[in-house]
Amino acid sequence: MSSPKDRLAPSINRLRQVFRHLKDNPDTKHDGRCLVDLFVEEALRRSTPHDEAFFRALRRDGFIRDENGVLRRTLPEVLDLPAADDEVHVLRDRYQFTTTKGHLDQAIRAHSEGDWAAANSQFRTFLESLFDEIAVCLDPGNAPAARTGETRRQLLANLPAPFLNRDLNEWSDDGKNFVNCTFKRLHPQGSHPGLSHEEDSTFRLHLVLLTARVFLRRLDATLGRRP
Repeated sequence: MSSPKDRLAPSINRLRQVFRHLKDNPDTKHDGRCLVDLFVEEALRRSTPHDEAFFRALRRDGFIRDENGVLRRTLPEVLDLPAADDEVHVLRDRYQFTTTKGHLDQAIRAHSEGDWAAANSQFRTFLESLFDEIAVCLDPGNAPAARTGETRRQLLANLPAPFLNRDLNEWSDDGKNFVNCTFKRLHPQGSHPGLSHEEDSTFRLHLVLLTARVFLRRLDATLGRRP
């Protein structure tokens, strides 16, 4: 007689196949609606009001349940936060950015546990370490000797083929640029951002994921991995 685990195995395998398909084909639709949304709605229907971990995961992926119990996206579909998360992890691992990996993993773990202060402290550190490791990757002769992250980011803007684009206001010598302003938003109270709350912490998570994806894609293109 087969065990309950054995009887469940075919169903689990089918679910894995479905999830792989949705991950590789996020735009798949049924009756004009994204299958991803339909699956999330079904999971929402089966959830309990006290399943905080589930609802936190929903918000991380850009979904909320409104006051009527209806599932809604918090950001446009084109941003596709789950895909951004996956791509950041893939590219981060491709270039063996181990410090960056550690900070991002800690940030997501803390956010999953509702520890907003710990998550917030890791978001900025993750982004700083990402630029540090990109600088070492692109300018191995000078970046390791640079004393500060600011100096390493300056190197990225001053490369013969600049990695940080001044024309797009990604970098400037007066500090009034996208990169520095992003860091200021991640830590509005300095190096200790306080307790914060879920909405603010989730915004910070979305901000660092989308920003990291842009610059990791650029690194990939710079090194010839992308067409």
